Amino acid sequence: MKLLLEINDLGVVYKGRGRRTDKVALDGVSVSIQAGETLGLVGESGSGKSTLGSCVLGLVQPAQGAVIFDGQDITRASGKVRRELSTQIQAVFQDPYSSFNPHRTIEQSVGESLTSVPRLSRGELRSRVVSMLERVGLDRTALPKFPPQFSGGQRQRIAIARALLPEPRLVVCDESVSALDLSVQAQVLNLLLELQRELGVAYLFITHDLAVVRHMSNQIAVLEHGTLVEHGDAIGVTDFPTQPYTRRLLRASPQSDPDVQDARRRTRRAIAGLSGASAAGPVSGVDILRALESQAVAESMAETSAIDTTVFETALTRLEAEPVDSARVVELRAAIPEMAARTRFDGIPDSARSAADTARLDLCAELTRNGRTEGFADRCRALSSAIKSGDRERAMDLVAVLDDSDDSAPIRQGSSRGQRE
Repeated sequence: MKLLLEINDLGVVYKGRGRRTDKVALDGVSVSIQAGETLGLVGESGSGKSTLGSCVLGLVQPAQGAVIFDGQDITRASGKVRRELSTQIQAVFQDPYSSFNPHRTIEQSVGESLTSVPRLSRGELRSRVVSMLERVGLDRTALPKFPPQFSGGQRQRIAIARALLPEPRLVVCDESVSALDLSVQAQVLNLLLELQRELGVAYLFITHDLAVVRHMSNQIAVLEHGTLVEHGDAIGVTDFPTQPYTRRLLRASPQSDPDVQDARRRTRRAIAGLSGASAAGPVSGVDILRALESQAVAESMAETSAIDTTVFETALTRLEAEPVDSARVVELRAAIPEMAARTRFDGIPDSARSAADTARLDLCAELTRNGRTEGFADRCRALSSAIKSGDRERAMDLVAVLDDSDDSAPIRQGSSRGQRE
């Protein structure tokens, strides 16, 4: 597939005023976008996401590096060249309320993106505006109306129509759904994907929400304080992140799945309780370990997550060839939190990690002393089978009774939500 946009070693410095020091907004960032694909750009506020988008749009001049569009260096393009490029590079901004002049009709606002296209009669221009409005779910009755007469979601649809009217090859979407309700967000995101399939447009999708960017993107780039810290395919970055900063972003992103929400709250309470910061009272390392294991299974079973049981399955495989001794049980227990990026031990505070490590060794020693290692291994095999088959209820029940002293104890039937706390 053809490379549409290349950003090479981009650096931006905002000059400080008075006694304020200079601010490095971007430091040697290099990314690219294929034609017809989406690059998701994520990071917290101040990470440089919008600055990079502004460089692509020509709104900010970089101190170093180059922006190459379709083989042409546009880093410091003249005003004339930028006007010519406006039909190929468009933008959808964050606020659907301030994106429009309230004194111009929708026909005037949407049609202005075609002002640089020569030889279009008034009738032809109106016809194209109506056609594009219909593609985003509106009709010609919107033409004489003004922006304040529409809701936020409708305005964002109109903004998308304005951006796509000149049939651009690249659209910079800068937090284009963050100001919308969740239901409206889903409608707008699905609309963008549908139009991408129809028109072959590429997106530079800027957001702080990893759940949204995963839904939209082929590739994801993660920025931290102006530096590119992680870059790869969307599933790889969101499900198997290699950098602590990416894992922190994942832990901060919202989750609509009630089982996952429940598991995350339990883990937070357990970690807070270790330091005495929880109203529920002090907790032990065992509480933290069990909370992490339960959350790992819940995260792995969530519909938006890929299941990564590689480490867990490797530990299970060894049980088939070697005795189920203390070392194998410790390895197996250590593998359970590795199934989810949010529960890996390098992502929790040192004190919690130390307490959970100690608890894991103590629990495994107790299993060995009591001759229950084989029963524990059997439960882990059953857990693996439940995860693979997508049986969430059984998987959550199994992880809740991994340490049950009665290896023949029946697994509870029915929903266990709200009973596992």
